[in-house]
Amino acid sequence: MRVFEVKLMFEPKTYDIDYAGIVSNQVYIRWLEDMRIEVIRQHFGWENFPPAIVPVLLRTEIEYKKALKLFDKVEGRMWVSGLDNVRLFLDAEFIRGAEREEIAVAKHTVVFFDINKNRPVRIPGELKKAILAYKSGS
Repeated sequence: MRVFEVKLMFEPKTYDIDYAGIVSNQVYIRWLEDMRIEVIRQHFGWENFPPAIVPVLLRTEIEYKKALKLFDKVEGRMWVSGLDNVRLFLDAEFIRGAEREEIAVAKHTVVFFDINKNRPVRIPGELKKAILAYKSGS
C-alpha cells in the first residue's frame, strides 16, 4: 500500500531541455518538489500545520533510468514510505507512456522546521497520526 500517494502529469517545456536535447536533471528536482507539496496539500492540508512549522527538504536521491525528451509526457507518483519522530520519508517514480516505462526513481527525506525557534522539531502530531492511521487501514 502506498500511503498518501499522489499522481501528477508532467510534460517538459522547451526551457527544460539541456544542450543534449534531454530533460535536465534539475527539472526532476522541481517536479519532485511539486509532488511533495501536493502530498501535504491533498492528504493533510496546509491549514492543519501548526503555526511557524514548515516541511524542509533534507535529502534527495534520484536514479535516472531512461532519457526524457521534449514532448514526452510522464506521470509522477509520490507517496509516504516511512517516518520516525523527526523525519518523513517519501518515495517517487516517473513513468512514461502506456508501456509504463520507468524513467526515474527518487527518495526524499523531509524534516519539519520551526521558523521561530530556527530548529528542527518532531513531525506534527496530527500529521503523524494521519499517516499511521492510513497505514493501518483505519
